[in-house]
Amino acid sequence: MSGETLKRKVYNLILEDIIYKKYPVDYILKEKELSEKFGISKAPVREALIELCAEDIVKSIPRAGYRIVQFTEKDISEATELRLMLEEPVLETIINTISPATIQKLRADVEHFKYAKANSTVPLDTWWNDNIHFHVALNALAGNSLLNSTLKLVIRRQWRLIAQLFRREDLADYLVYKPSTHMSLLSEIEKKNISKASDILSEDILSIRYLFTYKHG
Repeated sequence: MSGETLKRKVYNLILEDIIYKKYPVDYILKEKELSEKFGISKAPVREALIELCAEDIVKSIPRAGYRIVQFTEKDISEATELRLMLEEPVLETIINTISPATIQKLRADVEHFKYAKANSTVPLDTWWNDNIHFHVALNALAGNSLLNSTLKLVIRRQWRLIAQLFRREDLADYLVYKPSTHMSLLSEIEKKNISKASDILSEDILSIRYLFTYKHG
C-alpha cells in the first residue's frame, strides 16, 4: 500500500470515529495512540491529522495533540453560504453547455439512488451521499476543476457538521430523501430557465439550514 493510500485510509478511519462520536467532547487525539491503534507508523497518522486540521475538523494543540472541533450554527451558515457562492454562479454556464444526453444521465443517476423511488426515510449517510453525488456531478459540468475541488472540500466539512448535529446511537433513520427536487432542477435546466433553476438550487442548498432548525426547533 502506497504512503498516500495509507494516509487516506487513516484519514477516513479517524474521520469515521469522529463522526460516530467514538471520542468524548474535547478529547485530545495523539499520534502515538492512533499509530498503536491502527498498527502503523506515526508518519501516515501525522499526515492524516494535518489534513484534518486543514479542513478544521481537528485543531493542533502544541505539545498536547489534536482536539476535535465542535461546530456551531454559525459554522453551518458559513458553509452553506460558501456552497451558494460556488454553485449558483456557474449554473448559467452549465445551462448553456449541457447536452440532452448529459441531462438524461443525471436523471438516470437520481432515479437509481438507493431509496429514491420509495421517497422514504433513509439513513443519514445514504441521504447525504445521494444528495451530494448529484451536486458534485452537476457542478463539474462547469469545467472548472479548482472550483469543483473546493466544493468537495466544503461538502466534506458540511458532512462533519451534519453528522455532529444529527448522529444519535439509538436512531438509524433520519431524513426523507426526495429526488423530486433534483428532477425539478434538471427540468428547468433542460428548458434553460435560469431564474427558476437558480431558485430551486438555492432552496436545495439552503435546506441544510432548515435541518438545523428541525434539530433544535
